[in-house]
Amino acid sequence: MRPGRKEKALLSASLSSTARKREEETLRRLATVVRDSNDAITIQDFEGRITAWNHGAELMYGYSDVEALAMNIERLTAPGKVDEQRDLVRRLVAGEAVTSFETQRISKDGRTLDVWMTVTKLVDEAGKPIGIASTERDTTERRLAEEESRSASLYARSLIEASLDPLVTISPDGKIMDVNQATVKVTGVGRERLIGDDFATYFTEPELARSGYRQVLAHGLVRDFPLTIRHASGRTMDVLYNAAIYRDEAGEVQGVFAAARDITERRRAEDEVRKMNAELEQRVLDRTAQLDAANKELEAFSYSVSHDLRAPLRHVQGYVDLLEREVGGQLSENGRRYMQTIADASREMGVLIDDLLAFARTGRAPMAETTVSLSGLAQESIQSLETATRGRNIVWIIPQLPAVQGDPAMLRQVLTNLLDNAIKYSGPRDPAEIELGCDGTEDGRLIFFVRDNGVGFDPQYAHKLFGVFQRLHRADEFEGTGIGLAIVRRAIARHAGRTWAEGAVDKGATFYFTLKADRGRAEERS
Repeated sequence: MRPGRKEKALLSASLSSTARKREEETLRRLATVVRDSNDAITIQDFEGRITAWNHGAELMYGYSDVEALAMNIERLTAPGKVDEQRDLVRRLVAGEAVTSFETQRISKDGRTLDVWMTVTKLVDEAGKPIGIASTERDTTERRLAEEESRSASLYARSLIEASLDPLVTISPDGKIMDVNQATVKVTGVGRERLIGDDFATYFTEPELARSGYRQVLAHGLVRDFPLTIRHASGRTMDVLYNAAIYRDEAGEVQGVFAAARDITERRRAEDEVRKMNAELEQRVLDRTAQLDAANKELEAFSYSVSHDLRAPLRHVQGYVDLLEREVGGQLSENGRRYMQTIADASREMGVLIDDLLAFARTGRAPMAETTVSLSGLAQESIQSLETATRGRNIVWIIPQLPAVQGDPAMLRQVLTNLLDNAIKYSGPRDPAEIELGCDGTEDGRLIFFVRDNGVGFDPQYAHKLFGVFQRLHRADEFEGTGIGLAIVRRAIARHAGRTWAEGAVDKGATFYFTLKADRGRAEERS
């Protein structure tokens, strides 16, 4: 049975009521969305009077809905934007399509806000325009962040471009991501072509470059990695690369930042220095050889002269003795004095010749290096000096000394000469105190000394003490030829040691020398 007119009317009324309820529910939901939105949503008429104001607008601009509904929209318009606001109204009334744009608003506390605005023209049921609905979002922080980001980017770019060293950022797969102008200059390739290209192809040894890159990825950085960049023209530049990985905020590796330092000039300078050093070393060797030859000639001359002088000196001494026996009793007092002077002079000449021969032998004699007990050699030297010490009141201070490596005969001569020197120059003292000891180390060698309480010397002349024929006292005060300390220095020098002296007038003197410790004994003590 078909429904009648009455039934149809009831059905239509029921459907209209349902649709109306749905529409009302939808409007309530939309109103809730509008009310609770964080974006500012406003409605205004074409005169600019605000007719609706949501919670988001209150939060953004600081005006309550009561305040806002008594305001004109131009109160929110930033200086210089009033004409823009009025033109917006004009365009909407004229039917032009206006959707979204950026503008500026003024909050209640006077702040200027950057706003992204979306506008819609409102019409009544007849389609007549009645106002404007606006959704506005505060983009001030985003703009500030973008400006800060641009500023930071410009700052970073300025720093990168200010560097005279080539700087490159490289992706994890080895592709160039960014370069500075210094990189463009050393490669001879434009920035556009470099970016996206394999970084290793710009080196003379691409595999070595990739090896360095793998080290950076594996260890986080690489320091002073040597490479050579090839320019597009074919010329090369030696560099040291320093590189490190860089990460994003999550800690993920984004790539590698690398800097190259041109060391071409440095290497050229190093090569020049090496060349100069080699030339200098050769000059030193040549001069050393010349000096050695001159010293050998001088030593040979000294030995020959000293040896050859012995024969005529023996003749002088012999004939003086014969003359003394033949006519000694017939000579006048002056004659006997002359004879005595000749005899004394010949004996002094003999001592001098003996010292010269000893000095020459010290430089020429082969060395027999072995373990030497200085304490034992000291006792032997003291016994050999018994004639010089007879009748003297001498306090000897000689502790047990460490063993050394050296030639026993030469070291015996060293101790004898130093002890004889101490005996001689402590002659005016009663008692005389002579000490032989060990006083630490210097450059890995033991320091020994011979100290006395004798007449000492003026320290400003200390550099003369070890020279041949150098004497700081008159011959009539203390006997000697001025060769004993020269022999000491030469003997210690042949042991690769050092000699020096300290002293003061009337306050004694100390003579130092260094020798190599006996390795076996040193190991036993350790």
